[in-house]
Amino acid sequence: WRDVVVKLLGNEAHWPLQQRVQYVGERIRWFFEQQKEVVVNFMLNLGTVASTRYKSLYPRHGRVIHDNAITRTLLFETYDAACRRQLQQFTELFESMLTSTFSNPWVFLKGATTGKDFEDDVPDVDTELMKSDPYAFTKKRIPEEIRSRSGTEQQLAKWLNEIPTEDTEIDDAVDKVQMLVLRTYSFIRSQVCDQVELFAESFFKLPMLRRLEAAMAQIELSPQDAANYEARRAQLEQEKGMKMSHAAEINDCMGKIQNFKLKCEARGLRR
Repeated sequence: WRDVVVKLLGNEAHWPLQQRVQYVGERIRWFFEQQKEVVVNFMLNLGTVASTRYKSLYPRHGRVIHDNAITRTLLFETYDAACRRQLQQFTELFESMLTSTFSNPWVFLKGATTGKDFEDDVPDVDTELMKSDPYAFTKKRIPEEIRSRSGTEQQLAKWLNEIPTEDTEIDDAVDKVQMLVLRTYSFIRSQVCDQVELFAESFFKLPMLRRLEAAMAQIELSPQDAANYEARRAQLEQEKGMKMSHAAEINDCMGKIQNFKLKCEARGLRR
């Protein structure tokens, strides 16, 4: 019956739980992607506060991002790509954990406290003692935790032995197997949900922040943008040459006028 429970969990419970984890990862990615506009507005609205609490370059960089469409597009696309890459790694790590969990759920059950959902003889938590004397509550709870973890194997063996093997009791066997599958899945789901926050912090947020700087340092213009900038630069260089030529002509005219003025003033003094 152990193999039956493992196969049922792998076929019926693995994929739904994996989909829920994928949904959690997508929501985390969506949250981080929505912070781009918020950060730009924050940088623009720093004002005088930037000189005391933040770098004075933040408002200037915020204006560059806000006013330059190409810079804004490159930064946002690189940031979104980093979020998507981290989502893929986050999902792969969780998929590996789920695959190992459902391949042998009994080992997973031994490593944690099962509680009332899995064992019927677990004592209730003394909330009054927990509030009044946390130290005494901890001392009392530790033996219960050890006993709970060590009793998981006996409880599993007890439930498996209670499943009938006769053909005439197949309905009762189906009910007991279903009960065991539901209880095991409920415990695995609770443990995975408890670890989502830790996984999101350790395998999504922190790695993404560490690698984001390197990704931003590797930003390059696309060939089309580079060609546009090169054409714009050539046009500006041409305009600069024309303006400098005009300025030289104007300066030459101003010099001639100044010399003419000096000559006229000198003639007036002679008379």
